[in-house]
Amino acid sequence: MKPRIPVAVGAAITTALVVAGTVTGLLETRIAFSALIGLPAGVLAGAIVAAATARGYGTLQRPTRAVLEGIAAVGPAFLALAAIRYAVAATRGVLSTTTAIALALLVGVAVAALRRRSTA
Repeated sequence: MKPRIPVAVGAAITTALVVAGTVTGLLETRIAFSALIGLPAGVLAGAIVAAATARGYGTLQRPTRAVLEGIAAVGPAFLALAAIRYAVAATRGVLSTTTAIALALLVGVAVAALRRRSTA
């Protein structure tokens, strides 16, 4: 199975989160409502990455695809952890945003390593 569309969506989510967070963080001292600039910038960047990933996924070599699949796993993993933190009150003391980011990055590294080793 070629996971072209799921990888494109995951890469778009990861890109949107990173760009929106970065732009919002950089502008928060200069603009009161920096999220109004950061969120559209993140969505635009995510859309561009989704289109590029969907178009070029089949032409990539296996190691490059593995890295891209690892990147694509980070955003959804972070969103899942954030949803767990929001929905389960008992996890709020343990699962901070920093912890969720670290765990999501570990998921991405694990996916990349496992996909690189697979024969498919």
